[in-house]
Amino acid sequence: MIKKLLFLITFIFIGFLLSLDISANTYLSDKTEVEINLEVSGADAIEQTDDGYIWIGQYSGLVKYDSREFVTFMNFEENGNIYNLKNIYGLTHVNNTLYILTKNNFFRYEDNKFSTLNIDFDSYMEELGLQDKINLIGLKLDPTNSLIYICSYSGLFVYDIINDTSWMIEETQGIKVSDCDIYGESCQLIYSTSEGVIFNNTNIFPNTDIYEIYVYDDTLLIGTSNLGMTRYDLKNNKLYDVQFSIPQVNEFLYSKNDNIIYAATETSGLYVIDADTGDYSIDDQAKDTKYLSDILLDYEGNLWYSSRKPDKGSGLYMITKNSLLNLLYDDNIWKNEENRGVYSIERYGDILYIVGNFGVHFYDLVQKKIVVGSDNKNIITKAIEQYIIDKSITNDKTGYVTDVEVFKNKIYFSVLHIGILEYNPIDDTINIYGSDFINDPDNVIAINSYSNTGVLQPRCLRAFDDFLMIGYYNGGIIKFDGSKYTIYNCGKTVLNIKEASNGNILYTTTQKLSEIDENLTEPKELETAKIDTLNILIFIVDDNRIYYNLNDKLFYYEETEDGIINQEIVVPYVKGSIFELNKVQITDKNGNLSNKYVIVTQTQIYITDSLSEDNLNKDNYLINYELYDSTNGLESIANSTFGYYDSETENYYFQTSNGVFVYSFEQKKDVVIPIKMALNYVDIDGNKVFSDNFKVDKTTSRITFNLSVLAFRPNKGYKIFYKLDGIDSDYKEVIDDSTSISYMNLSGNDYKFHAYVIDEYGNRSNEIEVSFVKPKKFIEYPIFWVIIVIISLLAIAGINIFFIRRRIKKAVEREKEYKAITIESIEAIARTIDVKDSYTNGHSIRVGHFSRIIAEELGMEGDDLENLYYIALLHDIGKIGIPDAILNKPGKLTDEEFEIMKSHTTKGAKILKDISTIPNIVEGAKYHHERYGGGGYPEGLKGEEIPYIARIICCADCYDAMATRRVYKDPYPKEKIISEFERCSGIQFDPKMAKIVIELIKDGKLKPIE
Repeated sequence: MIKKLLFLITFIFIGFLLSLDISANTYLSDKTEVEINLEVSGADAIEQTDDGYIWIGQYSGLVKYDSREFVTFMNFEENGNIYNLKNIYGLTHVNNTLYILTKNNFFRYEDNKFSTLNIDFDSYMEELGLQDKINLIGLKLDPTNSLIYICSYSGLFVYDIINDTSWMIEETQGIKVSDCDIYGESCQLIYSTSEGVIFNNTNIFPNTDIYEIYVYDDTLLIGTSNLGMTRYDLKNNKLYDVQFSIPQVNEFLYSKNDNIIYAATETSGLYVIDADTGDYSIDDQAKDTKYLSDILLDYEGNLWYSSRKPDKGSGLYMITKNSLLNLLYDDNIWKNEENRGVYSIERYGDILYIVGNFGVHFYDLVQKKIVVGSDNKNIITKAIEQYIIDKSITNDKTGYVTDVEVFKNKIYFSVLHIGILEYNPIDDTINIYGSDFINDPDNVIAINSYSNTGVLQPRCLRAFDDFLMIGYYNGGIIKFDGSKYTIYNCGKTVLNIKEASNGNILYTTTQKLSEIDENLTEPKELETAKIDTLNILIFIVDDNRIYYNLNDKLFYYEETEDGIINQEIVVPYVKGSIFELNKVQITDKNGNLSNKYVIVTQTQIYITDSLSEDNLNKDNYLINYELYDSTNGLESIANSTFGYYDSETENYYFQTSNGVFVYSFEQKKDVVIPIKMALNYVDIDGNKVFSDNFKVDKTTSRITFNLSVLAFRPNKGYKIFYKLDGIDSDYKEVIDDSTSISYMNLSGNDYKFHAYVIDEYGNRSNEIEVSFVKPKKFIEYPIFWVIIVIISLLAIAGINIFFIRRRIKKAVEREKEYKAITIESIEAIARTIDVKDSYTNGHSIRVGHFSRIIAEELGMEGDDLENLYYIALLHDIGKIGIPDAILNKPGKLTDEEFEIMKSHTTKGAKILKDISTIPNIVEGAKYHHERYGGGGYPEGLKGEEIPYIARIICCADCYDAMATRRVYKDPYPKEKIISEFERCSGIQFDPKMAKIVIELIKDGKLKPIE
């Protein structure tokens, strides 16, 4: 018998962003890094084979990475010799064959096996008359995938992959060749030495120490020690006009899709260069990383780079292609800030006004820097500092700026313990509406018993056409029209303010969402969903709906003719509370406007086209969205802060604990490449097999398929499907976090295992197929059972003839008599039960009859079928213990009477519990009123928790109730009975049994007994 799956898999990289093509001119180095911690720090080479595995060459060995697990190879054995895999200087591959260059050897890894190659470096050294061991320093695969060039201190070697032969290029003998590459369709060889670069037998860079060369299109990139990075036009044999002062490049990589050159340097980090304009910058996170040794673009578009001597942590890093722009990271003022949490952002002209625990910054979008005066302070900062001095304010939080808003061409800042600062950017004038202003009765209209404390603590701002609304701590709302305050005191901290669709003002106070008219006189609390300990932090108004949060949950509120709706929208993978909601309009390439919804949690950003039913599944889960998180560079976002959408540039500015991050709605989405899948190995009773075609021993107990899902980009999860031909009728989905799928005690046969991945976009991966054979044991051959049957029959026949023929005959006759007595007795008891219930006379006999018909259709036979019939006859025996007044009451039962009536199931179980000759007799009486979807009695079982026979009797019982005439009703027509079984399938009835009953009714096999 085959056991069910042991281990299943669902692997989720947290938070996935749709990949974006980022323009090299605008966001040249705006990619964020995801550090991968290796078991051993330091890496000299990176490669990806076609199957999707990442390979890392280290000083201490070779590492294989599948996006989930690192496997290290230190050495291998061949022909009795042990070869170590230390000091790996180069990796390359052809299809799934990996070629490995160490300091002194050259190896191949193919079909999960290491081997040495036919290249005798020692012999070449002898020919050159050199005694020292050779130093191998790099390798290059030619475009035809037929030759590998190996650079060394003693010359340039060539290995022929197809013919397994090797040689040294004669003119390089005794010369240190540091790098090489191939140019053009004719595969012209270019190689570099300590004296220059040799191309077409000409030294095009004489007397120059060359570290690295790289060819793309007609361009040669050259990394020198004293000239920086140089570009040479191979087609016209001349230098390019634009060169770069990038020192000591160890590795180049050209991305044709982005037209970007990546340069890994020895001392300065990773450079990103626009191949057309020559603009370049250092990746911010990688700039302090030294000794960069290799670069790789994987099949998903992620950029990897390695450091052979990392200062700390890992020697391998990955930069995802879908990163957000950090607006302030390279500004010197920003770098020197100790506190860099941003609360709110607003734009006016070319200036972004950024406020936070640091105060206020003016960020010039044209100059791309923070603008300050000669004293490194802006006019707002100086005005706040001077006000504090003038008023002798000593509170340690005085001057904290919590929000910024543009109102009537002026910029307003909410400043704790001071009030509202008004800034006119046209003439650089400032007004502060502080304690003096708020305590002046001529300037303030106090509503609802406002208590003048003398100190104003504004929390948030919202500009309307004719006034500015201010929410303040432990107070309420202030309306400011430019000259006068109107104050409504609700005694709560107001976190957020918006305009309602009817023109009123909506605001949140922790656990409440309220509405008030613009004169602040008629407050009303809205009946939103309420969950203990969960708070409303943020909301948006979208036509007649209000979307709001309760911590990490998202709801919408809508007033309809039928009442108020509070419906949850489930946002997948939410981490922490939702801190920001927004609805913005963007313009497509045809000039049409469309909506985008922005949901921001503590560490995530969701962007989706719709929050309505068209973008929700049956369980109200959000379906289509883009997800950004720390893998895209995003820092954590502070509670109840406010981002800013710039409709002019269609950029969204997000406020974080470490600056401003920018998302552009104009960015172009990449075509997502399907995930790759590979067979890692097959575990056969603890022994690993690296093959997709093998034979196991006939005694094999467990076979486990260990799979690798090679998904390196951030993603929202994927699904694995698998099937073993001959065992699984269809593909099954892996449902837990495991990469191992096991089968136990398979019978002898030829098998084929299949597996594939479906990603979040519905793309299907390659399919894994593994064929294997398990020989049959002798007992699995039909001839074995034929022999056993023949022997058994002969033995039975002999015993029957010589010993017990007559006894068997008498026993059979007695059994028939006993069976007849049993049937008659049970039927008599059933009639007795039915006589007690005047409404259902003959019910038990009919239920027994119907149960047998249904069970036969389900495949039940023999004793099981007969026992079911007896059990069905006695299913209502517990009614003997129900008072006649209740049992035969003509009207509706009271709740108390119905509880007594329901007890007939447990009373019946007690009556029958000591009968041992009929298996499972108690189950029919006790559980025939349980409901398949739950909610039945006496125990509220559901699904297959309900015994099989009870589910059959339930169908028969209900069929009789509908098909039989009662004093209080006529029998239902056949069509209505069918519709009831269809309606209650999965609710009251087992869906499989309900389908059988419907077919029996339609075929006339199940019909009322006259």
